[in-house]
Amino acid sequence: MKKTLLILVCIFVMAITGACEKKEYNGKYVHWGDIRSGLSIEKLKRNNIPYKQKANQVFIPEDAFDDALYCCS
Repeated sequence: MKKTLLILVCIFVMAITGACEKKEYNGKYVHWGDIRSGLSIEKLKRNNIPYKQKANQVFIPEDAFDDALYCCS
C-alpha cells in the first residue's frame, strides 16, 4: 500500500513540475482577436504568451493558441 502511494505521489509531482515549465512558442503567427472587441493584452503578458500587434489586431503563435484559450478567455 505504501509503495503504491509513493508511486502516485511521484507521478503527481512530475505532472505538476511538467505543467509549470516555461514553453517556447515558435509557430506561425495567427489572428487571435481585435483590440476593439475587448481583448486584453495584459492577460497574454501575464501568461508569457508572445504576441504581435498590427492595425488593432493581435496575432499569437499557432502553437500558443490552446494556452491562450485556457488563460485568456
